[in-house]
Amino acid sequence: MRYPIALILLSLTFIFSSINTPKEALSTETNSSENTFTNITVTSPSGGQDYCFKRPQAITWLTTGGTVSTVSIHLMHPNGQTINTTIANNIANTGSHLWDGMATGLGNYRIKISGNDDATPAMVTGQTGVFTLKNCDKPDLQVGALQVIPNSPGEGQVVRFIGKVMNNGDAPVVNPVVTMKVKRPAGLATQTFTKEIERTLDKNQAYDFLKEFRVRKPGNYTITFIMDEANAVDELYENNNEKDITFPVHGLPDLIVCMSNGKRPPVGRSREIRMVVKNIGSGSTNPDTGIKLRSYVKAKGVKHYDIPPLAPGATHTIKRNHSWGLAGTKSLSARIIYTDTEVKTNNNEVQGSFFVRLPHHDYYSADPRIKCSTGQTMYDWDDMDM
Repeated sequence: MRYPIALILLSLTFIFSSINTPKEALSTETNSSENTFTNITVTSPSGGQDYCFKRPQAITWLTTGGTVSTVSIHLMHPNGQTINTTIANNIANTGSHLWDGMATGLGNYRIKISGNDDATPAMVTGQTGVFTLKNCDKPDLQVGALQVIPNSPGEGQVVRFIGKVMNNGDAPVVNPVVTMKVKRPAGLATQTFTKEIERTLDKNQAYDFLKEFRVRKPGNYTITFIMDEANAVDELYENNNEKDITFPVHGLPDLIVCMSNGKRPPVGRSREIRMVVKNIGSGSTNPDTGIKLRSYVKAKGVKHYDIPPLAPGATHTIKRNHSWGLAGTKSLSARIIYTDTEVKTNNNEVQGSFFVRLPHHDYYSADPRIKCSTGQTMYDWDDMDM
């Protein structure tokens, strides 16, 4: 089928005209605005805490996003739906209110605050988590400051422990019981002391508990001081009845002296008198403190000898040699003079004797050949590990 040429040209003109004609730009204007919500957030009381029944408690809240002129405050049961007590009704929205702590009883509750947005009729509410109303009319035993005197003692010393016992509750406690547990260095068992304090601790009263004991070895000691360990007292709080204190005990020297004893030298013959000073403690002697040994021999007088500083286990030996022209018992003594602190001070002196015999007399003696200031007696110096 043939089309007329004029019709074909007219069709092409229309097509090209459609392609070259610009399209009209579409313009869309959008008007948007954010919706602002009014919120009430309760800041106190907060969930998970304990509050005192029938004690004043501040309720505070924040209002954001809008205006709420008046609010009502309700104490709610834990489900958050049932009212227990109306605390305040249609009061000015100041952000705070003093609540008297009243409720129908002890237990778990929530606080709910509600009011109407001034710009809309919408109700606005805020609510806490669950908190607890508890009876605060109870005693509250608490461990206060702990002290050890001296705070860094030496081994073998007596220390004084002072533990402050306090009652911060609103009811008295009759004859509270305290417990001391002394954890000692390795090799020594934990010591436990329990004492009933024969007095009544009234509200806000305190009492200083005193206990003296000896620290046997160097190392760290920890005292755990506990009030009412058996939980015999119904208290307001049970988590403040225990406290620890740790203190170091340093090693001290312990000087002893051993001396020759019981010999039977003949008249006119010289015999050795040996004196050995030993540090049997776990600490060294103070190098700035002089050590002297006072040696007395009957008919030969007193002599003083300087002893060098001694580390634990160290010894120092002094010898005197004498002869006597007359027979008989000759008393001897040796005493350590050390002015600094040591474990013991009652083991620094030893006394012994020689019997000077006539030449034809028996030289044998049943007395121990060595005496020590510790009370130990020996027949050989090797027994002292010198």
